[in-house]
Amino acid sequence: MKNTTFGKVTVLILCLLIPIILLYGYSNQVSIDTVRDTIEDQNRSRLGFFVNQMDMMVDQLVKHSVTASLDFSIREYLDGRGKNDQRVQLQRQSRIVDMLNMQTSTSAWSNQIIFYLRDSKEIISTDYSAKYSDELINSRKKGVWLHENALSFGLKENLFSRIQETEHPNLLVEVRFNDANLKNMLVSLKQQEAREPFLYHPGEEPIMGFDANYTTVQQTAAQLERQKLKDNGSFNVTMNGGKYIVHYVRSPSLGWYLVDVVPLESYFSPINKSRNLFYTSIALLMALSVLAALLLYRNVQRPISLLLRGVQRMKEGEFSFRLNKRPGNEFDFLFGSFNEMATQIQELIDKVYKETLRSQEATLKQLQSQINPHFLYNCLFYIKNMASLGDKQAVVDMALNLGEYYRYTTRLENSMTTLREELKLIRNYLNIQSARLQRFQFEIEVPEPMLSLEIPRLLLQPLVENAVLHGVENNLQFGIILVRGDQENGVNRITVDDNGLGLSDEELAALQAKVSMPIDENTGTGLWNIHQRLIYMYGGKSGLYFAKSPLGGFRASLIWEDRGEQR
Repeated sequence: MKNTTFGKVTVLILCLLIPIILLYGYSNQVSIDTVRDTIEDQNRSRLGFFVNQMDMMVDQLVKHSVTASLDFSIREYLDGRGKNDQRVQLQRQSRIVDMLNMQTSTSAWSNQIIFYLRDSKEIISTDYSAKYSDELINSRKKGVWLHENALSFGLKENLFSRIQETEHPNLLVEVRFNDANLKNMLVSLKQQEAREPFLYHPGEEPIMGFDANYTTVQQTAAQLERQKLKDNGSFNVTMNGGKYIVHYVRSPSLGWYLVDVVPLESYFSPINKSRNLFYTSIALLMALSVLAALLLYRNVQRPISLLLRGVQRMKEGEFSFRLNKRPGNEFDFLFGSFNEMATQIQELIDKVYKETLRSQEATLKQLQSQINPHFLYNCLFYIKNMASLGDKQAVVDMALNLGEYYRYTTRLENSMTTLREELKLIRNYLNIQSARLQRFQFEIEVPEPMLSLEIPRLLLQPLVENAVLHGVENNLQFGIILVRGDQENGVNRITVDDNGLGLSDEELAALQAKVSMPIDENTGTGLWNIHQRLIYMYGGKSGLYFAKSPLGGFRASLIWEDRGEQR
């Protein structure tokens, strides 16, 4: 299409529109990347600030527990065990509890501090439901926060707890806080925006705010399980039919990740609206361009295409083709001139074509006369010799085969015949040569559906004659000649094989080239005539092809394509 007027105009329109679309696409992508980078920077700073606040609160709780373990009241209580009476120790224990209440109340988070006295297996805590357990204390890793479901004031709650050693060898201190403190912070982080912040730790249930979208959090957590997480980072994910950007920052104190899931649509909506408006304008412009191109196609390109089709038809030999449609514009004159030219060319071609047919028919008859005499002399000498030897049956067989052979070859009223009749001639010929030479055998195998195919007369005889003269008579060993036929994908093939000396690759190539060249005084007419007749009548890949035979000698393949109409 690019070489036509319509094609060039279409290419021009595309050359105008495509750079505009590409430039806008690039500009739109730059805007999206800038917004995305801004979002990532803002979220990274926001999450970092939130994590710092959370770590500060957690570290404050740890400091309160350490300060409580250093209080004079706890030291006084530890030193007074076994020395003072029970009433004094109870008073000291009460002062410790008051001190713990004061320490826990100074934090914005609800928390508990528990003292474990390992030698006496006592517990001093603001939580009356806390119990001493050697198994629990010994199994816990000291100085590490653990998220668990445990009793707090008699109720099962999700807690973060940390047990650590103190300066006193028999005293351990545990600080706890409810994860409701974190959920409240997550709610304040969300601030009713289109985002889903939550806390994540591999293998743990996510901690989310009270107003969180459970499905979004769970799907994001599943994505995080497949990620190799660093201390902080971000990645894009598609969920619930939308695209999201996920930011995460690791808390050094708790070891959990603060994750924020932000839908990209909420940020890119204005950019997308501008993009859609631009593409709508481009679509309208393209529609107008297509309309203009269609008018050009109807009034210019289509008449030119009809003219080109007419020229192509004439090039293919359809000289009776005429242009019947009238475009109703300046092309009317061209259409009329074309039809007049086609009429004149058809009249001229008819004269030349008929003369060529007569010349070819005369050439074919001359070729028949060239084939017959030498063969007849050999057969008559054979009959004379057999008669001299008194072999009447051989004389009879030779006479019958020779008569059938010449009855077929001298019947010139029709240049076409069936493959069945042609093979009958070949069988008569091979019977004659077999009786004469008496040192070869032949076999003819052609499928029944091929026998009714119509082919030019005397097409196979030269091939079989070559097999006898060059493959059998010039070979000292017992000769074999095979004639086989097959059909495949609309192509018919007859192969003639012998076990003679054959030809080298170079000789085969030279012979193939010779039958394809124009005939001259040095070219044998038999094989050349077969090849040219096949090409002339059937076209395509039809023709005569040579190769080495599987029997060790020479193979000639006669190939022609099925055609609905023969030329």
